[in-house]
Amino acid sequence: MIDIKVKIHDAYSFEFKTSFIATKKTTGNETNEFGINTWLFVPNNIDINRSTYSKEQFYKDTKSYIRLITPVYTLQEIYMGESSPLSRLKKAIEDITSDPENAEFQKNYIFQIRMFSSIFKSASRDRAFYIIEEEENDLLNGLIDEYVLHISQIIKRYRDLKPYINHPSISEDNKQYYIFGDDFIGNILQQQTFRLMRGLENMNSFFQVKDKLHNLVVKEDNYKRSQGYSMLDTKDSSNNYLVIMRWGILKKFIESDLFLITKKSKDGAIAEQFFYGIAAGISMIFATVISFSAQLHYGNFTVPLFCALVISYIFKDRIKDLMRYYFSTQLGKKYFDTKRQLDIQHEPIGWTKEAFDYVLESKVPPEVISMRKRSPLVEAENKVYNEQILLYRKLVRLESSKIGTYRGYEFIGINDITRFNIAHYIQKMDNPSIPIYLPDEQDGYVRYSSEKVYALYMVVRCEGSENLYYRKFRLLFNRKGIKEITELKDNQLVQQ
Repeated sequence: MIDIKVKIHDAYSFEFKTSFIATKKTTGNETNEFGINTWLFVPNNIDINRSTYSKEQFYKDTKSYIRLITPVYTLQEIYMGESSPLSRLKKAIEDITSDPENAEFQKNYIFQIRMFSSIFKSASRDRAFYIIEEEENDLLNGLIDEYVLHISQIIKRYRDLKPYINHPSISEDNKQYYIFGDDFIGNILQQQTFRLMRGLENMNSFFQVKDKLHNLVVKEDNYKRSQGYSMLDTKDSSNNYLVIMRWGILKKFIESDLFLITKKSKDGAIAEQFFYGIAAGISMIFATVISFSAQLHYGNFTVPLFCALVISYIFKDRIKDLMRYYFSTQLGKKYFDTKRQLDIQHEPIGWTKEAFDYVLESKVPPEVISMRKRSPLVEAENKVYNEQILLYRKLVRLESSKIGTYRGYEFIGINDITRFNIAHYIQKMDNPSIPIYLPDEQDGYVRYSSEKVYALYMVVRCEGSENLYYRKFRLLFNRKGIKEITELKDNQLVQQ
């Protein structure tokens, strides 16, 4: 199964978050393979083509990282039950208290803090979105009461573990790890509660729940202040950027166990060297045949032999380069540009491959061209100034049995998060705003200013073990950056 979420990351980059969920679990059939092809239809007037934007530049503008999908828990499940994340964390603290020098206990203790905090982040975010999307005003009050109850219980029960952390046998470093988790979950509490306030403020019943949410945030502020944690300050904002930087560092520390170790290499490197060797051999055979023939015909140490040798070596190099180009083109059809090995704790669980190239419209599948759906005007322009079509391919293979269970947690797959930077796409754009004129009774006309935007369409083909489907997105941007990215709802399920 493949799930794609697209969003704007910043003014000049957008992000694809693709979840690859390993659904094959049966013995003997544990390999899950996924394929994603993304066609980018780039307007010709921004001058993106083979000569101005190379494959190497595309990869420089692309940033990708891979992490495990956070195990799914409800807020209540985080702290209720013997196998809850809170119970696992408490057990890890008891273990390290009993034997502080045990390396495995130390490793598990840090892992459990990170997993507890990551699961809390994921569960609170999902619950916040669920409440925001609830259309029944009558249910809102109960949902908020439930949210406040569970969030408060999770925070309280985590902080109830502090006396164990203050045990004399616990090192200062291990105490700091606990504090990092404490600070992080407090930040998450406030972030998701503010998300709720922003999402609900236009609902009629918001006034009934506003104080509950506000009190939750204020209570956390008071706690942070009592612990000396970094806090934002509206009266003195000069230090706020340091607070935000600390948030980012905490986030990286907490989520680090979810990120996979990857080893990047060139796909088909051995095959490439083999065929390049064949190219060198063919060119050498040509040069040797010419040399022997000229020697037999003209004899040794003659001017004609010398000329024949020079000509043979000239053509030898050209033949080698031509054969290398031919083999490189053919290999590009079979192999990808790069391959990344995915490891969990140095145990391989699969790999990903990716490739990029320009393609002719005649090589694009008809269903993709159909989804592009150019307007008559754009189609007429395209006959004169062809859209540039970029194809970004990704192939993923996962082994279900090797993902499985790790330290008590079930992992169902990976998230591939890829960011695309558009800085090179905007270099040759027109001004971001242009004057427009409308009739006016008094002055004859009135002048306004309007933004000028460019549209980049993306058609994504997703193929997993269970289905094949397409999705279409439109990116609007200009020299000031990205304006919006939206999914166009003419998606179609091709096979199920």
